[in-house]
Amino acid sequence: ALAPTLAPPGSEWGMDDLDFLQAMYDAGAAPYFDALAVHAYGGKFPPDEPAAPDAINFARTELVRDLMVANGDGDKPVFITEAGWNDHPRWTRAVRPAQRIEYTVRAYDKVLNEWPWAEVLAFWAFRYPASVRTYQDYFTFVTPDFQPKPIYEEVQRYSRGEELSGPGGSD
Repeated sequence: ALAPTLAPPGSEWGMDDLDFLQAMYDAGAAPYFDALAVHAYGGKFPPDEPAAPDAINFARTELVRDLMVANGDGDKPVFITEAGWNDHPRWTRAVRPAQRIEYTVRAYDKVLNEWPWAEVLAFWAFRYPASVRTYQDYFTFVTPDFQPKPIYEEVQRYSRGEELSGPGGSD
């Protein structure tokens, strides 16, 4: 999957995802893939925060899509294989649990209603088999022993077309 990065040209730490994708097209890769998998993490931004080449957010996927269209690949779908927000209480890149719920549901709406080219939206991560005791635990939808977190219950309500519980979910 194409992971979003903002590495400057020549960086030893990585390559900007948009530059990488364009280089793939320039090298003739278009006929060798049927869909493009991307990661679309939101960071601290809502899903409708505008896409920008110098920002990593959920909407950055639109820039990837624009690049596909510009290279004649507008008929290929995008698969968002990892997406989401983190709600760790002390991590500087996290959002509050109520924001995570709101942003997640809005992301589903955005993909369903605005991005017909995005055929898959998979949030990271449903569950870890054991707590890793880091911020990573706060991407999950259920605990290691399968206890649903509020985000799981709210996404379940959303998928059924039910009214959501409101700020903070069902806690």
